[in-house]
Amino acid sequence: MHRTDPFPFELSVTVSERTPAAIEAAAYPLAERFFGTGAEVHVISAKVQPDPEDDDRFTATVVFRRTIT
Repeated sequence: MHRTDPFPFELSVTVSERTPAAIEAAAYPLAERFFGTGAEVHVISAKVQPDPEDDDRFTATVVFRRTIT
């Protein structure tokens, strides 16, 4: 790796929403804010569990990585 090569950062975000679509809609803008609007990102993992504070919601921890080319 050269000093000018980009780091292979992984970004972990946690969101709480009611549906899978709402989780995606909440998580992707956070990745875009970190990596930049033009960056291509991949989801490395997305773990979901019931929200302990709200029976109608789910808490998801999504790990993104920017694609390095």
